[in-house]
Amino acid sequence: MKKGFFYIIFSVLSIYTIEAQNSYSLNFDGESDYVEIIGESAMIANADQMTLSGWIYPRGPNADSWTQFDGFFGFRNESDADFYLLQLGNYKVEGRLRSGDGVFTIVTVENSIISETWHHLALTYDGSNMILYIDGIEAGSTGAYGQITNEFLPFYIGRLIWQTTNFDLDGQVDEVSLWNLALTEQQVQDYMYADLTGEEGLVGYWKFNEGSGSTAYDSSEEGNNGVIYGATWSSDAPGPSTVTLTVSYNERWNLVGLPVEVDDAGYTSLFPEAISGTLYSFVGEYQSEYELVVGHGYWLRFPESGSSDITGNPINELTISLNQGWNIVSGITTVTNINSIQDPGGIIIPGTFWDFDNGYGLIEELIPGTGYWVRASEGGEITINQ
Repeated sequence: MKKGFFYIIFSVLSIYTIEAQNSYSLNFDGESDYVEIIGESAMIANADQMTLSGWIYPRGPNADSWTQFDGFFGFRNESDADFYLLQLGNYKVEGRLRSGDGVFTIVTVENSIISETWHHLALTYDGSNMILYIDGIEAGSTGAYGQITNEFLPFYIGRLIWQTTNFDLDGQVDEVSLWNLALTEQQVQDYMYADLTGEEGLVGYWKFNEGSGSTAYDSSEEGNNGVIYGATWSSDAPGPSTVTLTVSYNERWNLVGLPVEVDDAGYTSLFPEAISGTLYSFVGEYQSEYELVVGHGYWLRFPESGSSDITGNPINELTISLNQGWNIVSGITTVTNINSIQDPGGIIIPGTFWDFDNGYGLIEELIPGTGYWVRASEGGEITINQ
């Protein structure tokens, strides 16, 4: 193993906490509160693909009475242009597409969502299949086909209408987006907490971050603002969540990694007590570094034992490039078994994942915030995920 001149005493302890980021959402009381965007169906009319997504916080009763259904957001005219998400009884979610060629519906199992809990919903249609995602996980699918051709239908948030009945939402909504393409499952997950800025296919994006007023501004390039009727502003919002890890270290050299995404990856910010000029990576030889990169492992020296709190956005999946020979790597935000690492090229030499804790030892798990040696038979990529 390539250890160079380093004498290492290594220890890492990770403790997780969740911290919500502040913004605003819209609060609907179930009594004629809603947002209306006129003529928004023109944005997806004649499209072969569509996606509707957003955050919901339901408060409605867990009842089977259809009069108590809660409309989340979408289009509905029961004629030629439905594409919506609706809460049914027993906390089931209904997603529907009504094109010029038929009606296609997904209904999830009971208790798919929980009252007074933030959930992310997404309904995608790719021209042949429709998929409903809850919190980034597929919750139902069906075959579907056809296009919506009606260009004059309003888009509602907090309300859906069936004949003369208004399904008004008792709950909150945030970060609603409309697309003229079908997002993949990975994109749904990636965009859940993202602040969207001109992504391809984005034709409506109501962030609800104004905090006051009666206008819901469209942050997409289309600029189709909505009118808020009755709904009130709330500072309770899903936010992106961040994870805080407390990384404990011993005196002298330690192996460290960066297990979350941060704005400032400089080692002096992440580990302010580290000895200046002692961050080293290894790519065939040791190289002095200043910033940490996710997936890479590093040596870092401290004058005495202590700990540092590192806060950032979670990393759920990570692809790492390995060179032939020895590499220092680190994992994702959660503990992962080395047997679950995706190694399509079979480049990892078995029995070569090592850590150091008063002596080198083979390991079975990658711990967040920790660096590890691993040996590859040739260059290539591996993927670590939950």
